[in-house]
Amino acid sequence: MSKAKSGAAVAAVYRVPAEELWKTVDFHQPSEAIMPPIAKSQRTGEGLGATKVNTLQGGGEAHLLLAYYAPEDYAFNYTIQSSPLPVKNYVGEVRVRPLGDDRSELSWRGIYDPDGVSQAEADEVLGGFYQAIASRIGEIHPRES
Repeated sequence: MSKAKSGAAVAAVYRVPAEELWKTVDFHQPSEAIMPPIAKSQRTGEGLGATKVNTLQGGGEAHLLLAYYAPEDYAFNYTIQSSPLPVKNYVGEVRVRPLGDDRSELSWRGIYDPDGVSQAEADEVLGGFYQAIASRIGEIHPRES
């Protein structure tokens, strides 16, 4: 019997329509625009199966694969194929939910197994990464929470 995976997550509400928030976080957008640790990103392909290589500030690369893509629902999942992050078997999920009145909620979460560190340490690293994303998006769109 395998152990249930755990992970980290962030949820934030922005004063912007869901369509606009989606344009900011969509997998097809450059990662460096919303991810402070990323120096540059290069995407290959469109839609399901697209890949992205994110070059980290200070070196190292994260190789991502778009595993689920539903732009009509403002949703995608991706896997990390390889990276210097202390995790393996990573699946990320990004969702934008319309709240009405030109407001929307972003949820970004990942499930994974720790790799070379404790679960708490892996959660702290990924949780910090997600918080940095939410803060950076808050510089683009007004954030409520």
